[in-house]
Order: sequence, then C-alpha cells, then structure tokens
Amino acid sequence: MKLNHWLNTNEEKLILLRRYLHQYPEVGFKEFNTSAYLHQLLTDAGYSITQTPEMKTGFVCDFGAGKGPTLGIRCDLDALLMSDAKTVPYASKNEGVMHACGHDVHMSIVAGLALWVREYRPEIPGTIRFIFQPAEEQAPGGAQAMMRSGLIDDIDHIIGLHMLPRLDAGKIAIRTGPMSAAVELVDITLKGEGGHTSRPHETTDLISVMAQTIIALDEAISREVDHRSPVVLSFGKVLGGHTFNVIPDEVNLQGTLRFLDPDLKDKLHKVINDVIVHIGSMFGADISYQIPYFAPGIVNDEFLTKLVSDSVISTLGDDALVELKQASMGGEDFAYYLEKIPGTYFRVGCSDGVTKDVHTVHFDVNEKCIPTAIRVLDEVINKYFSLT
Repeated sequence: MKLNHWLNTNEEKLILLRRYLHQYPEVGFKEFNTSAYLHQLLTDAGYSITQTPEMKTGFVCDFGAGKGPTLGIRCDLDALLMSDAKTVPYASKNEGVMHACGHDVHMSIVAGLALWVREYRPEIPGTIRFIFQPAEEQAPGGAQAMMRSGLIDDIDHIIGLHMLPRLDAGKIAIRTGPMSAAVELVDITLKGEGGHTSRPHETTDLISVMAQTIIALDEAISREVDHRSPVVLSFGKVLGGHTFNVIPDEVNLQGTLRFLDPDLKDKLHKVINDVIVHIGSMFGADISYQIPYFAPGIVNDEFLTKLVSDSVISTLGDDALVELKQASMGGEDFAYYLEKIPGTYFRVGCSDGVTKDVHTVHFDVNEKCIPTAIRVLDEVINKYFSLT
C-alpha cells in the first residue's frame, strides 16, 4: 500500500516534527513560531494558506477540487502554562510552557496527513479543509475565533481528535452521542474584615469562610442533583492573603463546573447562588460570584462516528477499536463546531507505559500513535467521499 510505504519512509520526519513542536510550545493566541513553522512546512508542500485577522494565529488550507462536500479535520496549536519535568532531549525549551495535552502530536498527525494527501492522493470529489486552531486551552478558546472567520461555514462534516494516555498506541477510542462535558468557569470573591491571626473572632476570617463555602457547595450539589447525572465542581486557583499572620480582607476562588446534561445548567446556578447567599449571611461575609464562560459538551454525530469506527476496523483490525462506555468530564471547545456542523471527536491511544494522564509535568507519548491516526484518517477520507 502506498500509504504504508509513505509512512515507513516519513515516520522519522513526523517524529522530528512532533519533537520540534514539543520543544517550542506556545500558549493560546501567541503560537507565532508554531504557526509560522507549520505555514512553511505546508507551503513548501504546495498548499495555499488562508489566515484572517479573526483567526489570529490559526489558519486553514484546502485540498481538493471543491465540487462536492467539504470535510474539516481540526487540530489545536497551543500549549499549557506548565513546566516540563521530563529528562529527554526534546523537553520544552520555553520555560513554564509545555505541550502537556498532546497538541504537538495532534498537529503532527494533521500536518502529516496533509503532506501525504498532497503528495500522493488523486483528486477527490470535494474538499478536505485542514484546520489549525489556536487557543483550545483558553476560555473562550480559538474555536470561536476560527468560526468568526467564516471559513467554517461551508464545511459539511468535521473531525477532531485527542490523545488518550491510558490507551495503548495502535488503538482508537470512540463514542456515539455525548463525548465530553459542558464546562463553565466559576469565579467567587469573598470580602470581609481582616485582622491579626491571633484574634480571628474579631475578623470575618475569610480563609475559614472560603473552606466552608467549598464544602457547602460540594454537599449541596451532591444532595440537589441526581447522582446518575455526572457533575463536577472543582477549584484550581486560590488567591488571598499576604503573610502568615494576617487574616486577609479578600479571597478569590476560581474553578470549573462540569456537567453532561445541559438541562442542569439553571438548577446548578441556583444551587451555587443559594449556597453563597447562605454562607455569606451566616459568617457576615460579602460573597459575590460570576460564571463568565460556557463551553458546550461534545455530542458526536452517529454517521461520522460510525465512519471512524469502520475505518479503524478496516485499517487496524477489530481489536484496535475501543468503545468508550462513559463520556469524559473534560471540556473541549471542539464542541462549538459541533453546534453548527455534524461531526465526531475520537481519542487516540498513546500510552508510553509511564504517562497516566494529560496535564501532567511528565506527559509524553508513544509516537507510534502518529502513523496510527494518519492511517485511520486517510481511510475516513476514502469512505467519506465514496458515500457523500
């Protein structure tokens, strides 16, 4: 097969591409070097790059005759504000920034597919639009920026993918229907009289009030929401205080609220409001909150999900396909595309035997996942343009 030969010949180049991107990670909407590097790679291969001010560092490039349906294939460019703790030659050289979620691999897969298609695939009855999106990790993220460009409007179906460290490289995980949670940011500010830590009774003692607020929110959600409907409220950032012996007069909590059932949104907001009013009244604290960001959950289209499943089986075999029993509580702004365009989002096994999860300082992958995903996506292209 031509693709197998091409992958055998170019696998080292794809791995070097991934490792270069891993060494030079950039955060959302600041992926200047990343974007320029991929521009050059794809331009050298004969692609015409389209980039608008709305996209910022994002861009698209097309392959095909244009007479027929358009299939979008999307990857994300940005990294996380984390330090890379790996002792490998390709560890991040940008201090405090790391590809800890696998976006470097996503780019290598989609760019690799684009190179293969441009080099060897004959004309297709339609268009493949390769989408290089910035700022997936931000809120709001780059999906909305790409959509504002208008270059998503004529896409008929769209595909996204993500690494799954707990799954062996060489395997693909899929799920029809709900795939990820809706995600909201929760920002709570507590204010009150501060003072000396030796006399907390003369203060509002906001550190204690903050702890009571977290516990009360957790208990209220567990009691007010049916346990069969997954909900997760977790806080990842706490700001407050200046030194060890001064009770602060302001504390800020920031976290995420995640849920699969979109109909729960209003109820969850009421629970949060009721708890905050109650705790503020009980302890004499001025507590305010905002829920400034909402990302919808991913709901996979049945037609395109089956197309991916069939493509996995026909290229990798039955054992390579894993059906996910549960949706992830993680969020992903790919969901914005799916509000407008039918599509699917699947997981690519990448276990290196060490990494247990994404967003960890030792994150790494088995790079065999790159040719695996390219094989599957190429077969999806075959099937898609023969059926539509």
